[in-house]
Amino acid sequence: MTILQKTTTDTVLNQPEVNFGSKLQTGVLNQLLRNQLSPTIDNSVKPDSKATNETTVISALSAAVDAATEILKTSQLDRTLLHEKLSQLYYVNKDVYDALEIAPAMRKRQFISKSGLVLSPNNSITTILDDLRVRAFIRGLDQAIKGKIANHHGVVQIAYPACGPFAPLVLPLLAYYKAQGCYTAQQLQVRLIDLQPGAIQTLDALVVELGVQDYIAEIALADALEYQSEVAFDLVVLEAMQHGLSREGQLAIALHFSKQLNEDGDFLPKKITVRGMIASLQREFVEQWQDAKEVSEAEISRTINAERTIVGDILSITADTLRKLNIHQLDENNALVECYSLMVPQLASDVEQTLLFCTEVIVWADERIGEYDSGITHPLPEQQICINFTPSKPLPGDLNVVSGDTLQFYYKLNGLPGFLATVVEVNHE
Repeated sequence: MTILQKTTTDTVLNQPEVNFGSKLQTGVLNQLLRNQLSPTIDNSVKPDSKATNETTVISALSAAVDAATEILKTSQLDRTLLHEKLSQLYYVNKDVYDALEIAPAMRKRQFISKSGLVLSPNNSITTILDDLRVRAFIRGLDQAIKGKIANHHGVVQIAYPACGPFAPLVLPLLAYYKAQGCYTAQQLQVRLIDLQPGAIQTLDALVVELGVQDYIAEIALADALEYQSEVAFDLVVLEAMQHGLSREGQLAIALHFSKQLNEDGDFLPKKITVRGMIASLQREFVEQWQDAKEVSEAEISRTINAERTIVGDILSITADTLRKLNIHQLDENNALVECYSLMVPQLASDVEQTLLFCTEVIVWADERIGEYDSGITHPLPEQQICINFTPSKPLPGDLNVVSGDTLQFYYKLNGLPGFLATVVEVNHE
């Protein structure tokens, strides 16, 4: 049985257009996706570059507290204001990053590790501007910490592997806790872990700038897959993913840290679900967004969304499901996770349609990141699974399927991670 390896054409910050066919204005969604993977920077809020070091220290702390305060307030989301606050935080953090003696090559260093693509520090610092992603994680983490401390008799231990130079999903919250006197270091300890020396050097400086050293048990230069802690973790904050759970090492790292959780320990996100949908790429990615200034789940067209065909869940990741995954170790360096099998449904014959990998991220309780809310939850088209048509110019690895066929999905853990598929049952009646 031949396994088809999923291929993707997206790259961070320099994304080539996906070949959706001559009818499609492919630049429309590509640019919107690029804007979320590398969000637009608001130059109007850039602080005075001539500020003294003392001013920079105050600005770093106040910017972090302001951003966290805006995120944690219970009033309705004001996305414009949120982006302004995160832009201010980005600039003061970037001032720290730019001032450090980090070799240019180390700022640009990007490579493939055991778990997947490791983004360069330069490419990682803009994560803090992905507003809905950052908001959901910080609000979710705040709730998770409150719950753990309320029911905990010791120090709440948190790990943040693959945290990047700014650790954007944790450090603003710690600054807020410090400023508000919410929790002490005797209640809360965090370990920051990253494989990039430039990220570690930046984290060392930022932690001091923010005055949150007491909360930091360790800043570790380490491959997340090799990191072993002397303590069991109550919470693991992990966001090392791109859309369709592709390219980066989210699942492999989660598997490794699942063995380092306390009995009642958990992950943020609490649940990641990847679903299969079948849709017209023209309608989904071009007509739906051709006049859009921004994309989010709230802006999805009800009409176009109703035209999709739901295939079903392909993979669900929680602390519990991680313990039950069926992993096929092909050899010393290659492993596949067995996912769900799904039948290709009956489809209209007059429209060419494509399988999409659609991602929903439940961070904690009601805090979630829906489709199109972030670069990590854009639907990812799988164009090498050819449904009810034979391409005029077949490509190596194309998998031709028809309605009634059953697809068995796998997830490749090594190299550039991603979904694979085989046909396990064929019905050509």
